[in-house]
Amino acid sequence: MEKRERVCSHCHDLFIPIRNPHQQFCSQSACQNVRKSIWRREKQQNDPDYRENQNQACQRWRKKNLTYWKTYRATHPEYTEANRSKQTQRQAMYRQAIFKGAGPPSSGDASLFANSDALIQKSLVKAGMYQLIPLYGEIANSDALIVKISVIPRDTRQMGKVCKHTTL
Repeated sequence: MEKRERVCSHCHDLFIPIRNPHQQFCSQSACQNVRKSIWRREKQQNDPDYRENQNQACQRWRKKNLTYWKTYRATHPEYTEANRSKQTQRQAMYRQAIFKGAGPPSSGDASLFANSDALIQKSLVKAGMYQLIPLYGEIANSDALIVKISVIPRDTRQMGKVCKHTTL
């Protein structure tokens, strides 16, 4: 069977598939890197075991390289300044959203946050109705509100009843 030329999905050069008849990327390293990146992104979104393994690997790396980011910021002032500028913009957008009465940004507004994947990760708290109880104490960020999240038992959700609640 004759193999036909294809157009690479990344560089748009013509190539002949070697093993896989459905191959979409040529063998150039830049094109293979794009292919791998797409595969990893899809795997991260669709496979909870893969996502957990990647998170654990990152945690292990961070424990071994405690001073990496401090050193990186010290040797890359342009990165540090750009990051500071972006954080200022995110904070301004956040304050503007609250000022307009839209409330705090939701996970759909993840681009407002430096660590947007924190909004996507599985939470230990199950979906449901919760009671927010302000806690007072030492607050590092004056814009922050620290709350205690308590589960309201199912039988008290009807008719707006308030009763003793269970703490997670």
